[in-house]
Amino acid sequence: MAVCVYATVIEALMAEALREADVRDPDQPRQFLSPERALRELGRIRAVTLTAGTRTIDVVTRRTTLQSRVLAALGVDTSAWERPRVS
Repeated sequence: MAVCVYATVIEALMAEALREADVRDPDQPRQFLSPERALRELGRIRAVTLTAGTRTIDVVTRRTTLQSRVLAALGVDTSAWERPRVS
């Protein structure tokens, strides 16, 4: 039961943040992006590990403009995502 309450609160906070940042639905420009659509868009971002010999490279896929706007509206710091991590 508590999980449902948390989910409802998070959804409301996301909707408010998307409205405040004026993130619009690209398919319906008169409407703000819904939290459901925002999560669907963010779900397309991938963390990928590439192996080359003994080295591995961890990268995060490039974000679309919409994904970047959603992440910014939600206050997510993506600066660590910009550079591949080599080990």
